[in-house]
Amino acid sequence: MINEINSMVTHLRYRDKVSAMIGWGHWFALFNILLSLVLSSSYLFIFDWPDTLTGRVYAFVSWLGHFSFVVFAAYLLIIFPLTFIVMSQRLLRLLCVALATAGMTLLIFDIRVFSQFGLHLTPQVWDLVINPTKGEMAREWQLMFISIPIIFLLEMLFATWSWQKLRSLNRQTFGKPLASIFIVTFIMSHLMYAWADANFYRPITMQRYNYPLSQPMTARKLLDKYGLLNLTEHQNRVFQQGSPTALKLNYPLKPLSYYDQGAGYNLLLLVIDDLGDKSQQDSMNSLNAFKEISTQFTNHYTTGLRNDTALFGLFYGISSTYFDNILNGRHPSALISALQHQGYQFGLFSTDGFNSPLFRQAILSDYSLPAKTADNDNLTISQWNHWLSNLKHDSPWFSFLNIKGAPGSAKTNEQINSVMATLKRDGRLQNTIVIVTANYNNNGKAENEWLNNKRFNRDKMQVPLFIYWPNTPAQQIDKLTSHQDVMTTLMQRLLHVNNPPDDYSQGEDLFSNQRVYPWVITGDNDDVVITTDTATLYMDHNGQFNIYDKQGAIEKDEKPDLAELLKIFTELKRFNEN
Repeated sequence: MINEINSMVTHLRYRDKVSAMIGWGHWFALFNILLSLVLSSSYLFIFDWPDTLTGRVYAFVSWLGHFSFVVFAAYLLIIFPLTFIVMSQRLLRLLCVALATAGMTLLIFDIRVFSQFGLHLTPQVWDLVINPTKGEMAREWQLMFISIPIIFLLEMLFATWSWQKLRSLNRQTFGKPLASIFIVTFIMSHLMYAWADANFYRPITMQRYNYPLSQPMTARKLLDKYGLLNLTEHQNRVFQQGSPTALKLNYPLKPLSYYDQGAGYNLLLLVIDDLGDKSQQDSMNSLNAFKEISTQFTNHYTTGLRNDTALFGLFYGISSTYFDNILNGRHPSALISALQHQGYQFGLFSTDGFNSPLFRQAILSDYSLPAKTADNDNLTISQWNHWLSNLKHDSPWFSFLNIKGAPGSAKTNEQINSVMATLKRDGRLQNTIVIVTANYNNNGKAENEWLNNKRFNRDKMQVPLFIYWPNTPAQQIDKLTSHQDVMTTLMQRLLHVNNPPDDYSQGEDLFSNQRVYPWVITGDNDDVVITTDTATLYMDHNGQFNIYDKQGAIEKDEKPDLAELLKIFTELKRFNEN
């Protein structure tokens, strides 16, 4: 009988103790929700603030809902089970304080990383920022660890005070209404995002990646199932207008100005989709003959492995990571705008009929484009010849001629020869800048992936570039160059744009002695590719990165220089509207 009474008393004590610790845990979680909201309010001032009232309401609602959910989920998954295992309330409080301090420290680091790089913390990014290669950067980031004892002291003070005042706190009535607000905002934020995603409401969808661990609900398949959304039409709209999560751009940064009417040369941009590797290019006498009178850039890289992303660099002079942003805003090409301002006549010809959204939604959105015709390079060149023969001679002209071609083929060789012969026969070559390049190097295969069997396809990025510039001797330039540099060079040397290149481009002058930055930037679908003379850094949309050598193999022990990476990500965000 006595044993049963003792057992009952022990059970009651255990239950009361657990009940008290659970109650304390709720208040401790609420404190950390409020603390996380105070710290995370920094995100509201970092990301692109929406223009509309609905977008701003969503920013506030998602901020409240997301961080309250993350903290309470951490409590349910970690601290709540510990209350049934750890019998010492002092030990439990110490464990909770340590865990909360670690969480808040990670949040502070994530805020800093997001403000500088536009990324959220991953294990690789964490390792990079706490162990940078340069001592000065190491000190700058390690100073942030000063916040750890401050947060720990704050957490410990509240943990001790709330345990001592637990009975008084339990009599308070504001806890439940506050919890209700957090629950409502969490549900409301996901419903608002699902609606915005279905309706392409960008003031909301562009906020998708603003917070760490954030995965807003889209519900496309559910809406399609009940007839509230046509999934096929939605996917086609994404293809035509770009990802709805893309941020707004300020491109160019300032209106273009000119110091005179330009050099007055005509401009022919001849782009073949695929010219293959060096051996295939060397087998084409058309390229060999053109090389004898032009400048050859032997270390040249495209801006994408698709036609549209490659041409994007030529026309916009910025990284293809901005591709969806340009489509969203229907921003015209700065190069096209400058050519129009300087009075150029236009002749645009493409075998694929300008079928890419890049042309129909952005570059040529102000033009009436014909329906897509049959894929025929000969027909395209014939149309170009007809246009050129009927051209007026009172103003310079710009012609974009894009054919599919085939690496090393006699047919493509003959077509290039035909274009050059036309220019020479009519005496136009002496007053025409002729640029010959390719979109990618796929050896005729329909592949556009950066990685293949864990090897980076650097060879597919390297393409030929030949530029015939009147009164310029033939030469060979071996420095690192990219498609973005072509646009920058034309804006400066041909069109005499007065703005500094940073206003409209990420490229550099092709004919300068050396690069300002020892890398070129490109990317696709939120992936970032940084190419240098000796290596390639590839970072996916989750912030996971690897460094590859020139042959495409991973360099496992290498990590990027943090100071250089900061410059690169500053460059990547330069045209985002803030």
